[in-house]
Amino acid sequence: MNRLSGPDNEEEIGSEDTRIAAVGDSITYNLYVANGQEEFYPQQLDDLLGEGYAVHNFGVSNYAAQASSDFPYDTTDEYQESLDFDPEIVIMMLGTNDTKDTNWNGSGQFKDEYIDLLESYRDLPSVSRIILASPPAVFLEGAVISGGIDASRISVAGNTVEEIAAEYELEFVDMYEETINHPEYFPDGIHPNEEGSAALAELFYQQITEENAQ
Repeated sequence: MNRLSGPDNEEEIGSEDTRIAAVGDSITYNLYVANGQEEFYPQQLDDLLGEGYAVHNFGVSNYAAQASSDFPYDTTDEYQESLDFDPEIVIMMLGTNDTKDTNWNGSGQFKDEYIDLLESYRDLPSVSRIILASPPAVFLEGAVISGGIDASRISVAGNTVEEIAAEYELEFVDMYEETINHPEYFPDGIHPNEEGSAALAELFYQQITEENAQ
């Protein structure tokens, strides 16, 4: 058995466990947890799935899918660690930081560079499933922070991710649609609290288990 440490998962991983890599930005990493509050969605998902699964958090705050962005995800240690993890399932939820004025050059460029990142996971021999998720809704009116994120582009990015999922015949979770009516999940306008993280975890849990049942 190997022992992997991370912000939310230090459990022993058995050779028969289904490894799930949660790839994302601060919504996955979760600044609330970093500041001493409760669980990240990957840890909650790990708890929901129970024995036989190992969910590991590879979220990195402030990073984006696009290689041309100010902080590209594929330059991080977590990116390389997510590949070395040899995941069977990859959950990819990026795009929020791509909407910043400093990063956004239209949906076409976002799509091309998102696909470039996606391909690195599709090429892994261990991967049997990839679940793409649109960025959750953001609520910037009166938000505590925004970091230049553009709420008007979030749905555009999400639609582009859905388009990619359809073209590549991958699973898709519409986090934007699932969260647009729940501002209470995001007290600072962007990052989920414990309730919001639990909602994200439940949606991914349903996706993983319902697909397994088919």
